[in-house]
Amino acid sequence: MSPKLNLISNQRRLVPWGNAQYVKPNKTIICQHGEDECYLNTIHACAISIWPDPRKHFNFIYCIENQGLPIKDNQHSDGMEAVWKACSARSGMDQKLIKDCYDSGYGRKLLLQYATETDHLYPKHLYVPWVTVNNQPLYDKYEDFITYVCNAYKDKDLEFLVTLQLDLGPRATP
Repeated sequence: MSPKLNLISNQRRLVPWGNAQYVKPNKTIICQHGEDECYLNTIHACAISIWPDPRKHFNFIYCIENQGLPIKDNQHSDGMEAVWKACSARSGMDQKLIKDCYDSGYGRKLLLQYATETDHLYPKHLYVPWVTVNNQPLYDKYEDFITYVCNAYKDKDLEFLVTLQLDLGPRATP
């Protein structure tokens, strides 16, 4: 994620789903990079729900994303909890609220809502990060999203929305 996103205050949405999949009918969540990714996606979903102001949850998620986490396939490591707790302390976010959201199963419910949203994208996302401005994908031009935001700002009288599909793993390019 780019710190340039701090330039856009309330007009951005982070979607912590990335390339994960869910298996119907039991809705088993399978993340591209294993259990740690699923765990942190759920923590992200909880933070977004608890602190809907993007300026608040963005800094928390940005902190986690920039820890250089060694994601191990198919296992959840205790180190992930220490990482998000350290980032919540730095961001001034109540760890108990996040943990309660996760432990109660509400975070999983939120994650499944992000799955449904991602599944209904048109066109379908091809890789992550998948950046849209006003529901239009930027494809491989996502690193220049500020230009698109500025154009949307001029053309639409402040009516624009930036949505990012997040993934904790290595960046896949088209």
